[in-house]
Formats: sequence, structure tokens, C-alpha cells
Amino acid sequence: MTKKRYVCTHHVSDSGFTLAETIISATLITILLIFTMPLLKLLESPSYSQELSVLQFFTFIEEEINTAISVRVINENLHIVDSNQREISISKYGRDVRRRVDYQGHELLINDIDDFSVEIENNILNVSITDKNGEGYNKRVPVQTGFQ
Repeated sequence: MTKKRYVCTHHVSDSGFTLAETIISATLITILLIFTMPLLKLLESPSYSQELSVLQFFTFIEEEINTAISVRVINENLHIVDSNQREISISKYGRDVRRRVDYQGHELLINDIDDFSVEIENNILNVSITDKNGEGYNKRVPVQTGFQ
């Protein structure tokens, strides 16, 4: 007669996480996030939109002056007469600078401006702008003799 042998195997399930594993994982993720957040702030690029707006505004003013027949400054407003005999005025309007043709219309040239000033001295038009952040910009444009 042969004896039957039985082997008892203990089956362990590997399909779950223990509390210790979960705490270690949460700790590692927290440490990674703590170091990642300052690095992401370093990657943020500064916004140059206001500077680009001012540069575009100055380019527009310079083009208007270069094609003008006459340029005058009256009460901190720039008055230009173009080759079509239209009177173009550029002035501060609230927190914006606007352009009007023959005292009609309303074209915004630049927004969020705290200060806008123009003056002509020694055949040089000096345009100064201070934006909402207090940053000052200045452009000097030569004006032909007799344009004041």
C-alpha cells in the first residue's frame, strides 16, 4: 500500500498595496512636487506685450511724422496734416491713446497708459509714455524745419 502525500501550499496575493507602500509613494510624490513648483516658475517667460505695443506705437508715430506736411503740438496733443490734407490728432483718451482723423472716428493706438506727453523742441518731436506699471518709454523723432 502506498501512502499519499499531501502538500499544503500557502497562496499569497500580490495584487494589493500595503499601507507602508502607499505612505512611501505619497511621500515621494510630495517631495517631487515641492522641488518641481519652483522650477516651473523659473521657466515662465516674462511678458513683453506692453513693450511690443509701445514699440509698435512709436513706429506708427514715426511713420505718420515722416509722411506729414505739417506737425504741431497743441495742448499736449499731436496734430499732423498728411498729404491728403487731413488733420490727424493723436491724444490721450482716458487710459488709452487714440487717433482721430478730421476730428472724427476713434482709433485706439495703445492701451493702459498712465501718462502721454508730446513736445517739439529744436525740430525734434519728443514722445513720452508711462505705462500702468510705471515703466517709462521715450521716442525722439526728427521733424523737418517749418513743421512746428
